[in-house]
Amino acid sequence: MSTEKVMTPEEAREWMETREWANGWNVNPDATIDAVEFATQYHRNKPLWDKLFKFLAEHDPMTLEPGKIELEKGRVWINVPEEYTPKSIEETRTENHRKYIDLQYTFVGDELYGLADPDKVTPTMEYDPIKDRTFYTLDAPASYVHAGADRFFLYFPKDLHQPSVKASENHGISRKLVGKIEYAE
Repeated sequence: MSTEKVMTPEEAREWMETREWANGWNVNPDATIDAVEFATQYHRNKPLWDKLFKFLAEHDPMTLEPGKIELEKGRVWINVPEEYTPKSIEETRTENHRKYIDLQYTFVGDELYGLADPDKVTPTMEYDPIKDRTFYTLDAPASYVHAGADRFFLYFPKDLHQPSVKASENHGISRKLVGKIEYAE
């Protein structure tokens, strides 16, 4: 029987504001993040989260080469894609993951991240356990928020997200990093 205390939403928001998790990284969590899930996952896997946030605090993302940076093999890493041009809502895919949490951080560019209602999507593929993802089409519009260098996003297995959506017709090049953290059941 688990004795784990689950925080209330108010307690979790207060915990996020203390920044005990940040390890010196000065980027803020976006308001769309499920604070209770973040607090729960952080405390279940604190060493992994600390490795990720410490790395982010100690490295300028502009100096990171494209590729994969393993922080603990198979448990926590960072993907740094090449520069890219965000795409329209229709050209981007909505996805979720089962084994890993996404930390998405756009540090250059003007783009949107979408969060879809799980009851208003249709899967377009079976879950791929190798790539840890399922793609969906939207049956109703997602909710979109601007991504920027001042904040990061966390997407847990329940979060159907649509990253890298262009924010305007005058979009330019974007750069981001995607942290992957093992999800603790």
